[in-house]
Amino acid sequence: MVQVKVCGIRRVVEAEAALAGGASFLGFVFYPPSHRNLRPPQARDLLREIRAAGTRSDWAAVGVFVNEPAARVNEIADLCGLDFVQLHGTEPPEYCSQIQRPVIKALRLHELADGPVTAARFGATRLLLDAPGPGSRGGMGETIDWSAARPHAAEALVAGGLTRDNVADALDVLRPWGIDVSSGVERDRTKDPQLIESFLARVRQWERLTNGN
Repeated sequence: MVQVKVCGIRRVVEAEAALAGGASFLGFVFYPPSHRNLRPPQARDLLREIRAAGTRSDWAAVGVFVNEPAARVNEIADLCGLDFVQLHGTEPPEYCSQIQRPVIKALRLHELADGPVTAARFGATRLLLDAPGPGSRGGMGETIDWSAARPHAAEALVAGGLTRDNVADALDVLRPWGIDVSSGVERDRTKDPQLIESFLARVRQWERLTNGN
């Protein structure tokens, strides 16, 4: 089963659409330059509402950070009850070891050596492969080079320009452990529950066709 993370959740209705469609991870952004940014108390209250709604309990909350002090990341993770921390900056392995939650380390393709790499090499539990070039921290809808990402994708989440229209093709090429979607399920920079639902439906359809079910 392909793991799916819907990132940049800001409303309960978005989370409910993602969980109803089978998402395994919900991402919450703690990066002030992003239009998806949440203040920690805001994220704490939102997570409480989502969990109280009880749509599902078998999902994980992922906090997304960029070059924040490790102590601040741990403080926010405790406050909000995060399950994972995703690091989207230039954090080195020794920084990752200071984080008190399992770490998802985001990397651009040019940061990877030839051949498959392991999350442990970066001090992480899981890698996320993204497309942005210098000056961007992801979530911009830039499509990753699927063929170049494939050698690394089996143990990673793959992000970058995924939409309901291209996700099946991406899965055909990548065969990833998981995928991450954000801008591809937005309208006017806001998550659209219908786009979330249709994106996840395409993923599950691909799985049925691929597995012969």
